[in-house]
Amino acid sequence: MTKLYDAFSKITPDNLDAIHEELQHRDENIIVDMPTPKKKRYGSLVVALLAVILIVCTVTFYPSSSSTIMAKVDIDVNPSIEFSIDANNKIVEAIATNEDGKNILGDMDFTGSDIEVGINAVIGSMLMQGYIDELKNSLLVSVIGDNEETNEQLRTQLTTMIEALLQSSSIDGSIMSLTLTDTSSIEDIAKEYNISVGKAEIIQKLIEFNSNYSYETLKDLSIHDLNILLENYNVTDVTLEGTASVSEYIGQDKAKSIALEHANVSESDISEYEIEMDYEDGTMVYEIEFKVNGIKYEYEINAYDGTLINDEPINSSSSSSTTSSSTFSTKITKDEALQKALSHAGISKSNVSDLDIEYDKDDNIYEVSFEYKNYEYEYEINANDGSIINYEKDYDD
Repeated sequence: MTKLYDAFSKITPDNLDAIHEELQHRDENIIVDMPTPKKKRYGSLVVALLAVILIVCTVTFYPSSSSTIMAKVDIDVNPSIEFSIDANNKIVEAIATNEDGKNILGDMDFTGSDIEVGINAVIGSMLMQGYIDELKNSLLVSVIGDNEETNEQLRTQLTTMIEALLQSSSIDGSIMSLTLTDTSSIEDIAKEYNISVGKAEIIQKLIEFNSNYSYETLKDLSIHDLNILLENYNVTDVTLEGTASVSEYIGQDKAKSIALEHANVSESDISEYEIEMDYEDGTMVYEIEFKVNGIKYEYEINAYDGTLINDEPINSSSSSSTTSSSTFSTKITKDEALQKALSHAGISKSNVSDLDIEYDKDDNIYEVSFEYKNYEYEYEINANDGSIINYEKDYDD
């Protein structure tokens, strides 16, 4: 029983004194439904559960005298909760904007209570249900209202409180936060994709950095994955406290070793190396680029399990243990594509300069270019059978 008590105590934010202090100054009727223990021998277990009951039981506050909505506060992890508050930061309404959010709210009704009380209970419920942990430690706080100064004050206040709540549960959180005033354009998008206004704003910022992204492709991503993408693109107009955990991924070093092994090259052979996290075809991937002897290699590796999603093999002697998981559709190698182009031009490899070979996965072709005696050669080689699809030779003056 002691271990169970300690476990519940650890995941439950210690804010009972603050809540009691608030309730003592209230004139409202407060109804709290709690189960009654059936037998005394379960007494120690009931004591351990009391802190949790404050979050998961039905709590009803009767409305405050003021019900005019002055601002909204969105809390996003994957569950999304939207609080509407009045001028005194009292909750007018709390709604879930997705199915996971409904699991978090349950039967709780915070009408008339301080926004801090609602945030405290929601974060506690997210912790208890496993939506926030050491591996996925990110969340988003969005304050939406007409008064920019008031928005900023509330944003600072809430992020500081949430950071303390996470630390009390031994979690180094990564809290993204932003304030919004004019949301007329983004609100329609949020409704269309059934996401919060804050999450829609984050996705919009990512689309500005990468035109391949869209609301449709990113709407189901967790806040944690969106946080990692924001860090990847170095988005600076979103306030960030803490660092998003990457412990659930294989890591950059492992991804690099997979790519080098598949390319059958050593680290000392490569130049112009670059690696970054991205989102492709429904999963987080490591995008790796490097050059060996002037030839460029590009790899996409599943960030969770190391599977090769896309690659450009250099020869057929690559490790069978890695190529078996590759999904590329080429039948000839880069060297073979290059030899097709050189043979057509009647030139040996040792005599060309500015050699570049790239694989276009969309068209399944190799694009080969090089220079020889003031002429620039460009080839498109079918990656299935090695046939020359297109050929250009231009004088370079």
